[in-house]
Amino acid sequence: MKFRGLTFKVNPLFLFILFLFFLLEMATEALIAFALVIIHEFVHIIIAHRSGFKVSRIEIFPFGGMAEYSGLLEMEPWQEFKVALAGPSFNLLFALFIFFLIYIGLLEPGIFSGLLLQYNLIIGTVNLIPALPLDGGRILRAFLVKSKGIKRGNALALKISKYLAISGIIMGILVLIAGHANLWFLFFFFFIYGMINKEEKQLFYYILQYLSRRVDINENLEIKELAGQVVYALVPVREAIYYINPVKYSLFYVLGPDSNIMGVISESRLLSSYFSHRDRDLLMKDLI
Repeated sequence: MKFRGLTFKVNPLFLFILFLFFLLEMATEALIAFALVIIHEFVHIIIAHRSGFKVSRIEIFPFGGMAEYSGLLEMEPWQEFKVALAGPSFNLLFALFIFFLIYIGLLEPGIFSGLLLQYNLIIGTVNLIPALPLDGGRILRAFLVKSKGIKRGNALALKISKYLAISGIIMGILVLIAGHANLWFLFFFFFIYGMINKEEKQLFYYILQYLSRRVDINENLEIKELAGQVVYALVPVREAIYYINPVKYSLFYVLGPDSNIMGVISESRLLSSYFSHRDRDLLMKDLI
């Protein structure tokens, strides 16, 4: 479904769970959960839009949603941190607000207010689990990309996410074996593991798009903070590009066999050489 240029899609799994809720005569619960997930995603969109990212597509999953942005939010640590934190923060603050209204007597405690409180807490806390593609995983990735660079930061975030998903699956199986059936818990972590694999397959294309955009940004560069990278002369150019600092302009100091500096290569030259000679195994020494 499209609305003002925004494609809106509901994942079949979400529709299936919604259908199950209705079959179990839990229509109120289903509608509240659906509404809160939608609002959660629109909070992300508002913050992303204010940060200069336009949203082209939203897909709603059983445990949240995912938006596609015009820019590569995955490669902009500070922006991704702000956008990712906005959704869970809204749900937790909304839960606190409902609790406050009940406490001071402006809202009667009952099924509706109880569900609002419960589902906001669930959506807020579950999304803070540090596993991609959840908001907590995006917050983790933002910190890792900022400190370790584009490739290593993303790779480490994916690895941590996989460990958490596998641990959750094992725990879910053990709970089932122990006789304390909780299929939702097990289903949730299987779903997360599948989404991590999807994210991992797309990572290379995310990075290529990001680096292409860096070329355009550098052409109009006025002033930016500088970051120095030290690399050996025999390091391939295709590896060196992953050490470009995502929030600063990078200069690469190339060391020869005697560990003396052979020369300095700018980020712009490194990127132009990479895209001009992608079929060749260029080394850093070839650019000196």
